[in-house]
Amino acid sequence: MSYQEQLTDFLRSAINGLLNRGVNQVVISPGSRSTPLALLLHQSEDIETFIGVDERSSAFLALGLSKSSQQPVALLCTSGTAAANYYPAICEAMASHVPLIVLTTDRPHELRHVGAPQTMNQTDLFGEHTKAFIDMSLPDNTEVMLDYAFWQVARLTDVAMQLPKGPVQINFPLREPLLPDLERQPVPMPNLAVIGGEAILSDATISDICDQLQSKKGVIVVGGEKTLSAAAELVALADALQWPIIGDPLTNLVSCGHVSDCIMSHSDLFIPYVTQSKPEVVLRFGKLPISKEVMLWLDQLTLVDTPMYLVDELGGWEDQLKRSQVIIQASEQWFVQKLLATTLVPTDTNWLAEWKNWQKVTKTVIAEHAIATDLTEPAVALTIHETMADFGQLFVSNSMAIRHLDRFTSPREQAYKIFGNRGVNGIDGVVSTAMGMALMNPNHSNLLLIGDLAMYHDMNGLMWAKHYSIPLTIVLVNNNGGGIFSYLSQQSLTEEEFEPLFGTPIDLDGRTMAQLYGADYQEATTVTELRDMLTLANATPGFRVIEVKTSRPHNVLAFNHVKEAIKEAVTCS
Repeated sequence: MSYQEQLTDFLRSAINGLLNRGVNQVVISPGSRSTPLALLLHQSEDIETFIGVDERSSAFLALGLSKSSQQPVALLCTSGTAAANYYPAICEAMASHVPLIVLTTDRPHELRHVGAPQTMNQTDLFGEHTKAFIDMSLPDNTEVMLDYAFWQVARLTDVAMQLPKGPVQINFPLREPLLPDLERQPVPMPNLAVIGGEAILSDATISDICDQLQSKKGVIVVGGEKTLSAAAELVALADALQWPIIGDPLTNLVSCGHVSDCIMSHSDLFIPYVTQSKPEVVLRFGKLPISKEVMLWLDQLTLVDTPMYLVDELGGWEDQLKRSQVIIQASEQWFVQKLLATTLVPTDTNWLAEWKNWQKVTKTVIAEHAIATDLTEPAVALTIHETMADFGQLFVSNSMAIRHLDRFTSPREQAYKIFGNRGVNGIDGVVSTAMGMALMNPNHSNLLLIGDLAMYHDMNGLMWAKHYSIPLTIVLVNNNGGGIFSYLSQQSLTEEEFEPLFGTPIDLDGRTMAQLYGADYQEATTVTELRDMLTLANATPGFRVIEVKTSRPHNVLAFNHVKEAIKEAVTCS
């Protein structure tokens, strides 16, 4: 039997392992060593393939596909530095619990560590940033080795999907010749079913927790990405307890369609001025929200007066404050549903009334302030939130974009889904991840809110829309540099020190960029213009860039003014 036949059967058996565990999308970055896997994956009727020559961008596209679909997505690249370009997306996938199946192809063992070209050590290349690694054997199509190929790939894919989800690496050493036999009969798919469950607690434990929570003056704090249904149930729990609930945009509390007076969407703006208000208990779900002010407020609560309960679905002890006194290791949604099924005794109405007043006062100040009526960066985020189509998808970039959305938006009745890369908070693959999000739901309205530096870091990601006709509206907030540093301590430096190191102007021209990648282009100069452009984009999906040019100093000045106005209004209310 020829090596070509052995290669074909072995790799088809490995592909069966992917299919068995639900992988039906693969992002391929072409190369020589990956030829046989690329051809066989591309030939499969059960797998949708996307081809991208930039490995870094390809990995982030896969990240976006998996985020939006909640399914494992595979990546394939050739040997050498190709896999190293996956690293940023792998780090983000590990930190944000996204199941990527990283298929790296490699030189055979006899060509390793002997100076062979395009060869580097790919063994466990991503280290602790993947959940598992296997260096596959050389291809062989004996029955035992076909079983091995299927089993190991299925096993690692299942590991990627186990909580906490995350990426895995499967390394395939391949000898030449690298062309498979595409006419050869498929390898039969073995029968394999995996039956799992979710972490649950006894009824007695749930009853005990309820007794410890209800009738108390409490606050719910939510972090991490939540589905719309999970977000709505968290808000329903807050309603039942009559507790304020705090969460950032990725929790989807403000966009789940469940409007409630319990949602403290402006907490970052008013909470520094209400330190006299002490809850009797804090119930946390997942990581902390992005707000530094909320984090500082929680940190100053004393353990004696305010016990903290952390619902730790992933078992990762993700409490940067290290203040949790009770860690509840159970499925978040199951736990919330169990609490809602219990007859909960709400707290005294005066407790929530105080928080509702702070939220209302802050919302009023924002609405009447120039920061919302002029075309400032917060106004851009607010306008996007208000005009998002029902069940649309918004990807929000890091740095200031997500913070503006966090601080200035309020709950709305029409639901839409917010995504972001908040695992390690990088700006290097935002465009490509958003493209993956849009690819999963092209019939919905898809929008990306991004700054000029993040856009510059991932302009190659725009090629996905050009090649695959992806309907994505990109709102490019262009303040010619790193706007976040103007809000931080670095802003006290002299201009000569600040601008080259932190301001980092790049003079990106949105019109030229859009023309290069085949996108429609518009520039919004007023809030009304932006609102009209976004409304039209919802009605006529396509690939477009809407550029909003802003001033870094003006943004900071407007923000400081509104903060002072909120401080005065809250302290006097």
